[in-house]
Amino acid sequence: MTNNNSSLSNSQNSLFTIDIEKIENKEVKESLAEKIIDKVKDGQTIGFGSGTTSYIATVKIGEKVQKENLNITAIPTSNEIKEVCEHYGIKIGNLIENEIDWAFDGADEAELKNKWLIKGKGKAMFKEKLNIIASPKTYILVDNTKIVDYLGQKCKVPIEVFPQALKYVSKELEKLGAKDITYRGFTENNNGILDVKFDKIEKDLEKQVKAITGVIESGLFLEYNNIEIIREA
Repeated sequence: MTNNNSSLSNSQNSLFTIDIEKIENKEVKESLAEKIIDKVKDGQTIGFGSGTTSYIATVKIGEKVQKENLNITAIPTSNEIKEVCEHYGIKIGNLIENEIDWAFDGADEAELKNKWLIKGKGKAMFKEKLNIIASPKTYILVDNTKIVDYLGQKCKVPIEVFPQALKYVSKELEKLGAKDITYRGFTENNNGILDVKFDKIEKDLEKQVKAITGVIESGLFLEYNNIEIIREA
């Protein structure tokens, strides 16, 4: 559905679930979103991330698309972002038929020195990781509350797991040093999700977690050279 005079800034008239006016650090996230708006060009295929910062960026991109009558294709990482794109008349693509020109996303934690991230509080890290590995450049938008001295300082690591493997995966994660494992429910892909605390996160941990049979994906984003972190001033 496309409505050239609509905006999602007033959720009382919105079809969607997030009230922008109630988003924490809304003004900062709007400022971060503005930093990528000029990158949107006609004909591009863009990877759209998940979370509240990406939500705000999606709204702003949608408004630009309508104002300038742009034709872009979105590869969304969640149903929520997909609905917002469709609201603004943005075509939805996929990684089979489309190649991403660039992508954007947020993060739950960002370690600036190594450009390491934890993502997945919104349970979409599998599709988020697919977008990142498929994109030549991904802009990660983070306010200062997400910046940490070391990864795992504030957040547990979300891990998406095939449901029948939850018990086995939990035992294997303990062998990797997991200290606290909490089951959080299901992802959009109908897989289970575990939130896991590690005392120390080293560069091989992402690969070690992914090597466990039953693990679909983790919220660890380590050693990705195509990431550029855009932070709050």
